[in-house]
Amino acid sequence: MSKSLHSSQSISERRFAEKLTILTERGHGLLTRIYSIKKICSDSSQRPSFLSEKALESALKHIAKKFPNFDSKDKTHLTVISSFQKDIMTLLPNHYSTFVDVMEFHDASIEVITSLATVQFNFDIALNFDLTKGLLDLVTIYASMMIMLGQIEDRKIICGLYNIAHETTRGAPDASFPRLAQMIVEFEHPIRRMSEEFQPISKIVAQAVLSLYKVFVRRNLPADQMRQQQVLNLSGNPNTFLAPNLSGELPCETLSLESMTKWILFGFLVCPHQLTADGATDLWKLALQDSYVLNLFRDDHLLIHNVFEKFLQELKTKEDKKRANEVSEQLNLVLQHAGPMHRERRRYLRTSLNELYNFLSDQPGLLGPKVSTVLLALTLARDEVFWLMKHSNVQTPKGKYKPNPDDYNDPFLPELLFETLRLKALVRRHRKVIQNYHLKFLGGFDAAQMREIVMRMTVCPEEESILMTSFVDCLSKLQGHEMDDKTEYDFQGLRLDWFRLQVLTSVYKAPLKLWERDNCQLAWTMNMVTVHTSFVDNFEETLINASDMSFMCFFFRQLETDFARCLKNPSQLRYLIAFPLVSSEFLNASTRFCPEERTAIGEKAVNSINGFLEQIAKEVRGVMGQLCAEHMKRDEVLHVTYGAGHYIAHHKPKSKSKGGPKVPPQEVKPGEESYRRSREDMTNSDHAVRTLIDLCFTVTVFPSISAWDHTFTPREYLLPHLEELFIKNVFSMMKYNPDTQDIARPSEVLIRIQSYVSTLRNLELYVNVDMTRVLTSVLLQETQPLDSKGEATIASTYSAWYNSVLLKRVSQGGICYSKNRMAFVSRRVMSFKAEEYSDVQELQSLAEIVGPYGIQYMGDRLMEQVSAQVKEIRKLVEQNQDTLLALHTNRDKPDIFNDLFRKLRNGEDLMQRVTIIGTLMGFRKLCLQALRAVLERRIPFMFMSILDFKSNLGDKDTRTADPMAIAAGIECDVDPLLSNVIKSHCDKSPDDRQIWFLFLVFIGVYLPELAMKEESQFLPSYEGHSNNVHCLAIAVNAIAGAVFGLYGVQEQKDRMKDFIIFTSSRIMTLAKEADREKDAPKSREAIYVLLDLFVKESPFLTRDLLESCFPYCLLRDAYNSVYRKPPVSKKKDKEVDLEAPF
Repeated sequence: MSKSLHSSQSISERRFAEKLTILTERGHGLLTRIYSIKKICSDSSQRPSFLSEKALESALKHIAKKFPNFDSKDKTHLTVISSFQKDIMTLLPNHYSTFVDVMEFHDASIEVITSLATVQFNFDIALNFDLTKGLLDLVTIYASMMIMLGQIEDRKIICGLYNIAHETTRGAPDASFPRLAQMIVEFEHPIRRMSEEFQPISKIVAQAVLSLYKVFVRRNLPADQMRQQQVLNLSGNPNTFLAPNLSGELPCETLSLESMTKWILFGFLVCPHQLTADGATDLWKLALQDSYVLNLFRDDHLLIHNVFEKFLQELKTKEDKKRANEVSEQLNLVLQHAGPMHRERRRYLRTSLNELYNFLSDQPGLLGPKVSTVLLALTLARDEVFWLMKHSNVQTPKGKYKPNPDDYNDPFLPELLFETLRLKALVRRHRKVIQNYHLKFLGGFDAAQMREIVMRMTVCPEEESILMTSFVDCLSKLQGHEMDDKTEYDFQGLRLDWFRLQVLTSVYKAPLKLWERDNCQLAWTMNMVTVHTSFVDNFEETLINASDMSFMCFFFRQLETDFARCLKNPSQLRYLIAFPLVSSEFLNASTRFCPEERTAIGEKAVNSINGFLEQIAKEVRGVMGQLCAEHMKRDEVLHVTYGAGHYIAHHKPKSKSKGGPKVPPQEVKPGEESYRRSREDMTNSDHAVRTLIDLCFTVTVFPSISAWDHTFTPREYLLPHLEELFIKNVFSMMKYNPDTQDIARPSEVLIRIQSYVSTLRNLELYVNVDMTRVLTSVLLQETQPLDSKGEATIASTYSAWYNSVLLKRVSQGGICYSKNRMAFVSRRVMSFKAEEYSDVQELQSLAEIVGPYGIQYMGDRLMEQVSAQVKEIRKLVEQNQDTLLALHTNRDKPDIFNDLFRKLRNGEDLMQRVTIIGTLMGFRKLCLQALRAVLERRIPFMFMSILDFKSNLGDKDTRTADPMAIAAGIECDVDPLLSNVIKSHCDKSPDDRQIWFLFLVFIGVYLPELAMKEESQFLPSYEGHSNNVHCLAIAVNAIAGAVFGLYGVQEQKDRMKDFIIFTSSRIMTLAKEADREKDAPKSREAIYVLLDLFVKESPFLTRDLLESCFPYCLLRDAYNSVYRKPPVSKKKDKEVDLEAPF
């Protein structure tokens, strides 16, 4: 008893469990650092610059050639190094220390493996899982590290330069340099050197590798056998729905197939002589048949068949040469069969993962007993994705067969990624179910099973007994526990104790042998317990180990290629979200042993997620643009302007001549696209809708994506792109051509906008986005002078067009302002019809598009022109000030008055400018009426509140009510905008007051002169004069109201009263001139009507006042005359007769 106790104590004192755990963890960290050095040295942009200096070239060659036996004090070659000493000591210490760590890892690994071989352990992955896995991981990491070290071409130069700089700086070479240099020299050919090192200890490595045979064969099945065995099918046997997996090999279920392949191939690569063992050749061949690429670390790889063939030929024995030929045969099998086999396996996994998700999302409670099946599915999927990635951008080795490239470029990879990540998200979402199930399982079944096993044992040394008793006590304490957020569980100590017990019971001379029949149940139960505990306290790490996709970070170019291919594959569009989801796992590839790369990987993850989501949003924008354009086209065809063609075609008499020309095919009528004969006949719109549904699914299936302290919401990416789409297209709807000044009618633009808006709103049926915010933002921008990008808007473009084109042509003649038609009407042949842009429907459409802000902006631009005209009018009045004052004084003295009248200058110019102001104010009036009609319909309650506020306030404070009313389209006695313009030209001085009074005198004096012009005739169908002099009434009342409103309401009434009295007396003189044969007034009655218009347009004048100073009979006869008088047409002006009643 004492001898066995002493033996077990000596084994426990060696701490094999702790050493294997620490070495494998540190080995992964060292691999990361070696990988980083290799990438830096192979990249010219990251490589230390002094290694490329020409001055150092001869010294570097000398170091590499004489390494390690170079003289650091050699003045012939190495004196130049002193000038780069500072850079060397700054940039190379990390590289050198990494090489030193590799050397120490090499020594520690060989020591541990040699000790394991000396003690004589029995390795079996099914029994002592942790011990066997620890050994195989250590061998694989060690082999990968030494091979990667040998691939760093600058390793000798780095070590030599650092040692020389160290000796120069500190007076002595680095203490680790001799051993490090010896290791580098010995591993010039790493595979040969490792086979020599492992030759004495190859048996234990081979034993551990051969124990993988059953597991590897069971996991490496083709898709057909997986289907037959229902490997991932939960619904195949309903009786086992609730049955947990009680297999003793449960830890092997989540073993990566890639990891097992590496264990096998690296194991036989360092121990080639063990291929003669029973079953070794078969297992070796199975591993070689999986792929021609063996992964070293991340994206580093070996063409393993070439490596094996070259190495076996170097051994120069007949048996090894025979195996080299077998390697060539296996390569041919790989090239012929591996691609199709993995393609079929991926196809099987896509359907199986989808079925698992549908089944478990409906019954998440089954995740408890069936989580091992889910993890197996995730592991298989991860292995297949990695297999596909590691073959990307790898040159195919030469063989008898050429593989099919399609087998290595899977167009359905996005679906596999999506199904994997969606199932993983489901497991993560229901982690509480899984944790609670296994916590109860540990306290119930597992505790009872362990208690029974311990009680059955007959031989149990003291240390082993203590460990097993602690297992039972730990599990028994969990009875009745339920998972909650307050209690934290930590079973790491239990799992480490089981590792220690494996070490104690796996020695051939141990009293308690784990592989004996009576003790196998202990191993199987404890293996199951470790898995159950990891589900409780280490859930996230367990899930990551089974399904981590962080390796995609190092195949990013291929990932981008697959994403671009997915965009062009309609069947895979719904799985696009898989790419940003994969990118969110990049940070799992970082390690604490290389913290400097964490930032780079994190930024890469964030940038890639952002880039992928941007591309998806752009794709949605493109599809929405296509749909909007199609729907807008259909809505335009329904417009009344397109109806005439169909009407004419329908009523056109059919030609009876047989030999006549063939009639061109009739256009498709609106609505005919809705008639379907078959569901298979899909239009472009149908394809676009289907694509849109898939794209919307991909941005909504995962509400958010988290990576490196960033959270991304996919659907939020749609808003700026949809806004950009709408902004870009809403402006183009005007079809404005600056060169020809052609522009679409506002009603047509409104139809297009409404069509676009309705189509964009349909997006809310598929994805929960705030389209109201997008539409409001864009349409509000279009009411401003410039949009968010500083580009022109609809409001600014239409404002400029109306001012510089339509209203400018009004002042040039040929366009008449019609009161009864409430529009400007063209009277000449022009490139456009004014009424098509200024009638009620068009201006209401314009008001609906640009809203109150746009109408206000248009008013501001109009007032700029009004201000320019008022400035010139003031100058004209000031030039004739004395004459006008004398005319007003001598208005009852005809002879003096006529003499003074002849002294007036620029009367025509004044009347023209006032007429221009009248047309501008008339257009503003039309815009306000259109705005009022729109607001009454759109916001009736708010509009009535504004109207009620204005009517109740009255004349008390017009400065508050009028701006609000005018913004709502409610006309005021004095336009606030015009009042502000007039204020800039008035100073409220007596002289200023007199000037504006003389302005009215000037109008009254010169008004009869308009009767001498034939162009002043009145057009009854328009209720206006052909030269727009009826706009004088609008202009005079507006200017007078604004000017004299500065002095009060009574001043406004008095001045307008004086004006109408003076003007009526002046117009009365036209009656005396009617009998003259020469220079008789041609439009006397039209001027009488104009006088009446002054009263109608003024809020300060009444009909009683007019009748008191102007005979009503003259006014009545004037109206009778102008309405019965036939229109005068001038052929030279090419006027169009538009006298037909409206």
